[in-house]
Amino acid sequence: MSAAPLEGISMKRQIALYLALAMVAASTPVDAQLRGILKKKAGEVIGGKKPEAPPPAAPAPTPTAVAAAPDAPAPAPTRSAEGAAAPSAAKTAVSPLAVSELPVRSSAVAVLRGRIDLRPNGDWAQLPAIHPAAVAAAYALGNAAQVALVETVGAAVKTLVMSPAFLAEHDAQIKSEYKAVDHGLKGVVGMEAAMKKNDFKAVEAIQARMVAAMLVDRVQSMSAEQLKMESAMQLAEWKKNGVDPKRSDHARLQKMLATMQPLEALSPTDEKFKRGYVVALSIDQDGSANADTIYAMAQRATQENEQAAYDEHNLKGQLKQQLTTFVTVASKVNFKASTVEKNKRTLFVNPADEQQGALWKACFRAGEGPTAAALKLARAWLAEL
Repeated sequence: MSAAPLEGISMKRQIALYLALAMVAASTPVDAQLRGILKKKAGEVIGGKKPEAPPPAAPAPTPTAVAAAPDAPAPAPTRSAEGAAAPSAAKTAVSPLAVSELPVRSSAVAVLRGRIDLRPNGDWAQLPAIHPAAVAAAYALGNAAQVALVETVGAAVKTLVMSPAFLAEHDAQIKSEYKAVDHGLKGVVGMEAAMKKNDFKAVEAIQARMVAAMLVDRVQSMSAEQLKMESAMQLAEWKKNGVDPKRSDHARLQKMLATMQPLEALSPTDEKFKRGYVVALSIDQDGSANADTIYAMAQRATQENEQAAYDEHNLKGQLKQQLTTFVTVASKVNFKASTVEKNKRTLFVNPADEQQGALWKACFRAGEGPTAAALKLARAWLAEL
């Protein structure tokens, strides 16, 4: 199935805001950080805004002006000749392009935390949602103001996404969802990678750690009743089989019995009993007979798995991936592609263009200026990572 065709291509600029929001992140506590940046270019944005039916004698204040200074104090109430306070003017509506009105936080989560599906060609399958009022306000901006909006919001986004608070939140989220934890391990090699390299020594070591982790997790997660029942059944079987000296596994069975028989009187809740049972099970798997070694191997296996997940989902890695995707896609947009109206829908004449993903089409709608501004920011950001 092809990607959704362009809707209303005459509104060429309506998706310019998507470029500014492609890597967005903000929350109510940090909106104040954005306001200072927005004030610097408020004049440019206002200059490109088309006023909405202003009265000839007294034009109404533009909503963008409110976005530039959302915390401006309300005018003091005036007093009549009798000294009574007169009602203050109605509060001016906040611009839909104000940072507090934009879906900045949800867009950040969508883009940087695996909520954006990718098409086979590497493009996005969909874009973060933006309220129609914001789309209309972005459309009302001239080309220069759209470029300024991309540059301004882009710079603010970078500051916020790279903030310690956002990083901490991201780490907490991927730890909960993917069991991703940064243990500071470098060069962690997984089973698949080791097998591709034909590194059989590494494969054997990884397997041993995986078995140790499985045994430890299994025993530690069992209830006292389950552990008592299972260990009793296993010990009875080992005793039965261990009396036959002709068995090929006789020596191994004797080691297992020597480990477990002295612990029979202990409660299954006793940590010494649990560790001993883990050792017996490890011996049965031709593994280590030392509890400290087994538990250390299990801990290492857990840390490697968590580190591998962190290496895949950490914020810096996600930024690199999404910025690279944007640069790759945006740099190949054909802004001269021909379109045609069909059944009240705007389609690309070239089927190859029609098959492009959401990000490619968003750049096409936005135009060369805003796209170039977003590309400049993305490339500079990538160079710093």
